[in-house]
Amino acid sequence: MSGKFIKVTCKDCGSESVIYSRATTVISCSVCGATLTAPSGGKAKLVGCKMLEAME
Repeated sequence: MSGKFIKVTCKDCGSESVIYSRATTVISCSVCGATLTAPSGGKAKLVGCKMLEAME
């Protein structure tokens, strides 16, 4: 498996989420609804979040 799970934090509200690095859909923050990632044909593009750590 080439993708990994990554822990990110929302730039708007600061909540933490765990997402798949190769997500193929838009992922929204579960707290404030801001867009966290956008699909880009490979790795998900981090739009409204910062990466905290890569998980195994």
